[in-house]
Formats: sequence, structure tokens, C-alpha cells
Amino acid sequence: MKAKINKFKTARDFGKALGLSHVEMDLIQQKKKLITRLKDKRLELNISQTELAYMIGTKQPAIARMESGLVSEVSMDFLLKMAMLLDMSVTIKPTIKAAA
Repeated sequence: MKAKINKFKTARDFGKALGLSHVEMDLIQQKKKLITRLKDKRLELNISQTELAYMIGTKQPAIARMESGLVSEVSMDFLLKMAMLLDMSVTIKPTIKAAA
């Protein structure tokens, strides 16, 4: 018997199906945006993944996983440390309204 594969119209629908809260889904989106900015900055500065990994104190595959979009595998601490090393400012603004 074939397993039914659900198709979701949006990432938010997928997150809801997984039981993620609005805040958890927002955090994922924030991390994805920051990862894109970090990768763009690394490329702008002409720094290899290996060089950046050395600067941060990790290994190149960790940078590759992060840049490939494996958001769950990277902490905000790691992303903020990278931003600091690349001399980037970071502002996090919620995309959803906080509960009153």
C-alpha cells in the first residue's frame, strides 16, 4: 500500500502540519534570511567556506550545511558569531504580532 504524500501550498502550512507554533515558524524564516545574508557577505568578501570555518572555529562541512539551508542544524549563536566575524549588523524583527 502506498503512503499518502501531502502537498502543502506554503511553508507555513507545512509547519502547521508539523505542529510548529507561529513563533517557531517565524524563527525558521528569520534564520533562513540571516543565512542568505551571511552567505552573500562571505562571497562579497571572497572568503571560502574553509577560511570562514577556520575563523569561527568549526569545519567546512558545517558552513556548507548551513548555506545549503539546513536551518535546524545551526544555532542562532553560531549565526550571530559568524555575523560578528563578518562585521555585519543583525536586527531581528518579528513578522508576526506577539500575543497581547
